[in-house]
Amino acid sequence: MARQKEEDGIWMIRKLLSKPNYAVLKLLMVKSPRTTRELYTMLGKSFTRKTLILTLRNLSMNLNILQPTHIRTERGYDLGYNINPKLKEIVKSLERYEKMVESFTGVKTQQD
Repeated sequence: MARQKEEDGIWMIRKLLSKPNYAVLKLLMVKSPRTTRELYTMLGKSFTRKTLILTLRNLSMNLNILQPTHIRTERGYDLGYNINPKLKEIVKSLERYEKMVESFTGVKTQQD
């Protein structure tokens, strides 16, 4: 049985800032909606397919951050994801805070 982790006051922010979750959110901030194929193609070099599947499931089903949607493609319809409109502002704020921290500390974050 898995050990239950204690949640503190900022556990949800930590979830958002985990490497695979934040990578998916950043891609969806650039262009939304994106198909699962697009996400797998763009992030497949940084993360395993299993990690991406678990990330998308966690963000959409457990945390309600992503909204699944159908996207029209050349071959018919495919599953894609949008960011919940209420959460877009939070992701924008996180990006702003990242830039502020970089300017204060003089340390650049790594780009994937």
